[in-house]
Amino acid sequence: MTIGVVLPVYNQEPTYIYECLGAMEKQVYRDCKLIIVIDGANEETTEAVFNASSILTIPYRIIYRKKNMGIAYSLNEGFSYLKDCPYLTWISIDNRQDPLFLLTFYNHIQQAPDDTVLLYSYYWLIDEKGQRFADEKQWLQTMETLMNRNKEEILSICFVGASFLFRQSAFKKAGGYDSNYGVVSDYEFWIRLMEQGNIQLIRHTLMEYRVNSALSLTTLTGAQGLYLQSMRASLDHRKKRKEIPDVTVLITTHNHGAYIGKCLDSVLKQTHSNIHVVAIDIGSTDDTLQQITNRNDPRVIPLHIASGVKAEALNVGLGYVLGKYVLEMDGDDWLDERAIETMLFEFERLDKSYGLVYANKRIWYDNPSSGLQKGPEIKGIHYTDKFHVLTGIASHSPRMYRKSVLEKLDGWPAELNGEALLASDYMMFLRIADAYKMNWIDVVLYHERKYEEKNITANQKLYNTQLRAVVQHQLHVWGNKLFPEFKMDGDIIEEINLV
Repeated sequence: MTIGVVLPVYNQEPTYIYECLGAMEKQVYRDCKLIIVIDGANEETTEAVFNASSILTIPYRIIYRKKNMGIAYSLNEGFSYLKDCPYLTWISIDNRQDPLFLLTFYNHIQQAPDDTVLLYSYYWLIDEKGQRFADEKQWLQTMETLMNRNKEEILSICFVGASFLFRQSAFKKAGGYDSNYGVVSDYEFWIRLMEQGNIQLIRHTLMEYRVNSALSLTTLTGAQGLYLQSMRASLDHRKKRKEIPDVTVLITTHNHGAYIGKCLDSVLKQTHSNIHVVAIDIGSTDDTLQQITNRNDPRVIPLHIASGVKAEALNVGLGYVLGKYVLEMDGDDWLDERAIETMLFEFERLDKSYGLVYANKRIWYDNPSSGLQKGPEIKGIHYTDKFHVLTGIASHSPRMYRKSVLEKLDGWPAELNGEALLASDYMMFLRIADAYKMNWIDVVLYHERKYEEKNITANQKLYNTQLRAVVQHQLHVWGNKLFPEFKMDGDIIEEINLV
């Protein structure tokens, strides 16, 4: 047989099983063999597999195992029965294959150069009832944007999808699937497979991919889990390849779809290019995450968390940092093109007693009617000691940290007194000042976007309350008996005096 197909099966709706195996029977290309691996599935699923497979007229075999061993183990087990097949693929039990699925891949692999190890194609989305729900023209454009990529970009995003064919020889050289990566073992396998040769996109929709299937691994894992686990696999391979940047830029973003492009451009076009960009989307409801993943640059590491405050997102991102230094920024702001080069040069000339380098920023007012309006330059402060930092009430931008310092401090403070902390930037400055020196660069390297705020009173009251709590907490930590006096300018704490 020419093409070997593995179908791993865990608990699933019987209707989907009949649809999947029915689609397999309708394949026009018949020189194939199917291995069905029942991976500790429940009785209802197992019975459905045996009943549904009775219609098959292609060669097939059912491997029944009572113990659940996971997707990677099941795939390797299935492929071990297909060593005589030069081409391999596998399908999910809740998806449906186009009748031309195998034939199209076979025709293309015959014409492809010998160093082509992987073919992959477009696919349709279907819902729980098996109905397509995306606009056809728009979806095909989405497929092209997502899937037409250089193989190096696999480290930033899994663009292969549910429809593919690869060479047996490349599968062996790559070493099969790795059970250590669980639900993202397929993504991790693509990274190793692409090291064996080239890839080719087939611009035909050859699979119907079911989303929101109640029992599917992707649904049970959730978007946050998939992103974090996938990029953890990516990070492992970046380390193996010794792809270590000088600086990692941490970007936190929420509903910045209109601005994240400018932010990313300003980072990716820096004069110092040996960087990684860890962009953490915090539960955006617009196209922010899509804007990030659409970046065709393998230096970008996209992450997604369902919710959380900025400090929590930064702490998640810190776990994906490989650079010696970390620059922090918001997703609606942007950098001067020499920001990283300038700050890195400054940090490299300083000894390890310095934990933070910061510079000046330019304010830009975002007016809905007139667009961006240039505002003032906000200069940094040359601090004399940690009490000067406390009374200065400032958190400057841009901020570049020594990674080892962030790790010793256990990252950013995300809460205080059991409450999510809005004043985390200020508190982080205080924590740095307590144990390390800080260095100010007197030049504008950051551009901050300001909006017309409508609920500033409520937000400012909460911020003021937290600011007072941070000051009291830090003075207590420092063992200082001075009493803080807060001078107000309207609703804003303008000055702190210690008496």
